[in-house]
Amino acid sequence: MNSFDPFSYQNLFYKYKIKVTDDEINQVLVILKNNKFKNEEQSSTYFNLNILNFPLLTNVKKQIVDILDEKKLYLSNNWAQLYNKNDTHATHTHPNSILSGILYLSETGSPTIFYDRNFSNYKNPVEKNVLILFPSWIPHEVRPLTNDENRLIISFNTKEKMV
Repeated sequence: MNSFDPFSYQNLFYKYKIKVTDDEINQVLVILKNNKFKNEEQSSTYFNLNILNFPLLTNVKKQIVDILDEKKLYLSNNWAQLYNKNDTHATHTHPNSILSGILYLSETGSPTIFYDRNFSNYKNPVEKNVLILFPSWIPHEVRPLTNDENRLIISFNTKEKMV
């Protein structure tokens, strides 16, 4: 784990290397390439299913849950997204969540851009099999892709465990 504050004064972000096999990545791609998951921005399972509940993704889910357990958080919802040329994800936050996560499953791609309270930005690069956790209230976006790059991610939200 590597923790850092891209804005030098607000909140910690965390990075973890996750072990993801090619079979697991291909499983996510097969699910997303089904046209019924296409919305106006990109292929996404957001409104349809929790991607990490698929049996072939049990190993990935366990790694994420183990990380969240250390932070006394639990996985509340999760989804996968596939971006290609002209796809975008407008600036947004994740209300009703403590930390949100992005697990990058592609080699390269357009960065996730995070904004602080003063609208300074931090561009988080795509790194295959790297999970980034960040405070859910921080605005972020993916600008329109200019290339056909198959930017593949699994994203999720968390809630606090009641002890």
